[in-house]
Amino acid sequence: MDSRDELVASIREMFPTDAREFRPCAFFDSRLDCIRVFTRDCSSTEERINDRLTVLVDNYPAPDANKFVGFTIKGVRHFCQEYGLGLKTSVRVTALLDALIASYPDAILEVVVNHIARPLIDENMDEVELTDAA
Repeated sequence: MDSRDELVASIREMFPTDAREFRPCAFFDSRLDCIRVFTRDCSSTEERINDRLTVLVDNYPAPDANKFVGFTIKGVRHFCQEYGLGLKTSVRVTALLDALIASYPDAILEVVVNHIARPLIDENMDEVELTDAA
């Protein structure tokens, strides 16, 4: 066995083949108090829109692929309290996006929410459990 074969064997041992395939998802990150939405597993750059919303942009998009691959909504606990969205249950991501537009009446934010963030959400990703919420 040459060093290349040994390297491949080591990598396969570290990363077993039964690893699950990526699925688009939305989840609450309690430590950072944010909801993260990912639609593709790829190298990406975060582009901050304002203090609440950041979009993820694919660093190497295919010519026919959407270059936007996710977004993050920050300060979710405060936002849920302020807009009566509840902290002990799940929250709809679309409701948070509506609250963002209502609280930041800005044309750029509205375009980003309606033409970048909303199209990334499907019905399986719209509801997020706020586990560990205080």
